[in-house]
Amino acid sequence: MYEGVETLLRRYVPPFKVGDFTVRGKESLQLVTPKAIVIPGAYGGKPTNWHFAAVILQKGYVGFYLMGVYTNAELKKKLSPAFLKTLKGKSCFHLKALDKELKKDIETALDASAKNYKERGWV
Repeated sequence: MYEGVETLLRRYVPPFKVGDFTVRGKESLQLVTPKAIVIPGAYGGKPTNWHFAAVILQKGYVGFYLMGVYTNAELKKKLSPAFLKTLKGKSCFHLKALDKELKKDIETALDASAKNYKERGWV
């Protein structure tokens, strides 16, 4: 299942770029903005490559992280109730299986989030 989510994320490279982060030796892929941007209230106002999405192989589930859910409250309205049930924090989805419906939900979320990043001039 991890590989399936990773494949979905890799479709967004470019315009996003692969981040150079490690997660305590866990298999992961993280995408960030291609240019450093300033987010008010984040990182002390310093420019940084802002996170877009990530997938991390966790014990018992695959973590799918989507910052668009955190930075754009309207995005949640576009997500299915079944997908929202897997949201376990502000931007982390705990996935246990990748079926056709969940794959479609992830694609919808990634597309809407990428569109929002472009509208903000972050990409």
